[in-house]
Amino acid sequence: MDSDDHLLAYMQGRLDPDAAAGFEAELAESPALRAELAALRAAAAALGAEAPPAAARAAGWDRLSRSIEAERTGVPANATRRFSPLQVAGIAAAAVLVWQLAAVPYLPGRGPAGYRPVSDTLTGPALQVAFADDAPLAQVTALLVALGATVTDGPGALGLFTLTFADDAARDAGEAALRARPELVTAVARP
Repeated sequence: MDSDDHLLAYMQGRLDPDAAAGFEAELAESPALRAELAALRAAAAALGAEAPPAAARAAGWDRLSRSIEAERTGVPANATRRFSPLQVAGIAAAAVLVWQLAAVPYLPGRGPAGYRPVSDTLTGPALQVAFADDAPLAQVTALLVALGATVTDGPGALGLFTLTFADDAARDAGEAALRARPELVTAVARP
């Protein structure tokens, strides 16, 4: 035990009676050792530090031992994990975003009536039509609704729209009606 440990053990009363008597004999002979002891006692008094009782020291060691043991054993893989309200809100927002971007566009029955994506194959009779540049949208829409035509593609690179009809008779009647409206339609052709 070095002199610092000896001093501390003496102050805390941890030396056996023979070692304490030997240390007191050293104190009597060494003014430097007495000065160190006085400085250590003054520092302890200034800090209000007293030697902890033996029961408190034992409890501290027990707590430290339990903490080390808990770290050594680790946390089981199936331990219950709890989420904070902020984490729950973030998970819910991400789920809604994924639903809106990944699922909703592919649900059946979505979108305005009479519209089909270009990727759909044409079913039934069709016409390719070019509308006049100054044709009012309301008049074009009213004409298409009256004919029962569905816009399935367009405008393409040439400005052509593909219209489909329920049957050949509806297509033939639609073709005649579209040709009769030169103020709205500039070209009509069968694909």
